[in-house]
This record gives sequence, structure tokens and C-alpha cells, in this order.
Amino acid sequence: MNNLLRLLVIAGLAACAVVIVALGFVRHDAGLMGPVTLLLFMLGVWVYLLPTGLAIYRDCKSTIWIASVNVFLGWTILGWAVAMGWAASGKIREPVHPIGAPPVQPVPGH
Repeated sequence: MNNLLRLLVIAGLAACAVVIVALGFVRHDAGLMGPVTLLLFMLGVWVYLLPTGLAIYRDCKSTIWIASVNVFLGWTILGWAVAMGWAASGKIREPVHPIGAPPVQPVPGH
């Protein structure tokens, strides 16, 4: 039931957003288009930094270099594509295996 309530709230908010955007288009009111502009800007930043996020998520060995290419050359389509390819196919760090405790002899009778 909790998931249904969340779905209804999100659907209601989305419906309100659609109505506000429609009113902004009809009235040519820039004040109503402010949240839409902010959301589009945030979506653009998210897409721009997607290779860096992927490198962090995959725990790549060269995450810092991928982030540098993404931030400084990502504005070119080629730089963004290189960073995305590098993040998707880069070598990941091997997990460090902790030193385990020595085996314990079982206590007789237990």
C-alpha cells in the first residue's frame, strides 16, 4: 500500500507540473517557466557528468582521469564520448581480500 501511495503522490505532482507548464505556454509567462528551466538545466548537468558518475559507480582505477576528461573536454561531443567509453570499459579495482582469522578448533562437546 505504501508503494501505491508514493505512486499516487508522484502522479499528482507530475499532473500539476504539466498543468503549470501548459499555463506558462498559454500565458507566455516566464515566471511559470522558471521551474521547467531549472529542471532542464539539472538534467543537462546530470547527462554531462554521467561518465564521471559511471566511473565512480564502477570504481574504476582511473576515475580521476575520466572525471578530468569529462569536465574539461566533455563540452565537445568527442570528449564526452571518450570519457563515457573509458568509464564503461575501464579496468576496475580488485577488491582487497581481508586477512581472515585463523581457524578455531571446535570445543569438544559443543
